[in-house]
Amino acid sequence: MPNPKTYRILSLDGGGSWALIQVKCLRKLFAETFNKPDPTGHEVLAEFDLVAANSGGSLVAAAMAENLRLSEIEKIFDDEKLRSRVFSRLNFFEKSLLSSAARIFKIGAKYATKRKHKALKEILPGIAAIDLMNIPNHIQVVGKTKTHLLIIGYDYYRNRAEMFRTDCDSLAATSSIERKVKNLPPIIQSPSDCLVSLVDAIHASSTAPVNYFNEPATFMVNNKLKYYWDGGVTGNNNPVLAAVTEAICNREQYKIENIQVLSIGTGTVSQLQSDEEIPVKYAELKAKHEEPGLIKDIQKMGTSILNDPPDTAAFIAYMILHPSMPAKPIDFIRMNPVLRPILINDIKGKYWDLPNEITKDDYVALNAMDMDAVEDKEVSLIKKLCDNWLANTGVPNQAIRSDSSLNCLLGHADFNTAKTDFKNWFSPAK
Repeated sequence: MPNPKTYRILSLDGGGSWALIQVKCLRKLFAETFNKPDPTGHEVLAEFDLVAANSGGSLVAAAMAENLRLSEIEKIFDDEKLRSRVFSRLNFFEKSLLSSAARIFKIGAKYATKRKHKALKEILPGIAAIDLMNIPNHIQVVGKTKTHLLIIGYDYYRNRAEMFRTDCDSLAATSSIERKVKNLPPIIQSPSDCLVSLVDAIHASSTAPVNYFNEPATFMVNNKLKYYWDGGVTGNNNPVLAAVTEAICNREQYKIENIQVLSIGTGTVSQLQSDEEIPVKYAELKAKHEEPGLIKDIQKMGTSILNDPPDTAAFIAYMILHPSMPAKPIDFIRMNPVLRPILINDIKGKYWDLPNEITKDDYVALNAMDMDAVEDKEVSLIKKLCDNWLANTGVPNQAIRSDSSLNCLLGHADFNTAKTDFKNWFSPAK
């Protein structure tokens, strides 16, 4: 790194097939910052000290550790056959009577966990048998920093977050904290959570419960069978807060003076409240008021792990690092297309409309689309949203904090301003 005391974090949200947005974003950033339109995964990882990821984002991180080019990772999300191997639908005999009945109300699992695990091993064979502790040496580029990975999972039986780290010496790990507090001698053997493969870790991180996969991810950890759900259950669908905590815990050990954060999301679609008073061009821009009820509440809770408000995690992490609250934080960059109503004030008066080049049908379809977008027409819409955002055509960037008109108050209002600050990280002055 140009300055060894600057610690760079790449944080990748969960979001299933929508993680395609992260790959396309990284391709554009590396093309315009390093003149590398299609870098290898290792070339991308080498620019960061820590890569934190959850669910769909963890698949992107693992594919980069496999050293696939970004164009090859894009194909994983773009190929319907590959998507269907990860999201492998349960057949008639795999569904219980209860789950079959529940699906009438759009509740219950649709996909086979074990087949996802098998597919991940086949798609990422190079890292399938490499323990987490050996990943940094496997991915390191000569002359570049040693990159560590942090993958978020949820321990099913212990009912707690599980942080799968490649950094066995991290002072954020429980074993390290215990040694420090109890003044114990250094550990001789690596912690057991470093002795699982990266593929196992992302399998844990990407097994979303209730409405998605039919059972927890299972694999051996320290000679014991462990069970895991998606890391989004822990409230870390956006893992940036966990990543910043990791860096702060290791600040003294790694002599970190400055922390730079690039947090990339998987797209957000939002509506206005049902009681919004300013006129809307399309009724669909306002959420429908629906009375709470058992079925509706189960549906909502079943998908809530993916709706962990990403702006909350980003705002808290940002305030920890920048308590003076600069409006444009160049060392904290949140990149995420947010499809939302735009407040227009012209000769017609004030009213809410859609971003340029986004139709009402696009908006309705994207708002209704789940994270398990498997059909080509769904992925095409995600790509349309992403391309609009990357080209600065109309879809805004997600703010760290928005004002009452939904405009950017803290952060970067559009992709280009965020991209400029990212490029400045690597300018000679830096």
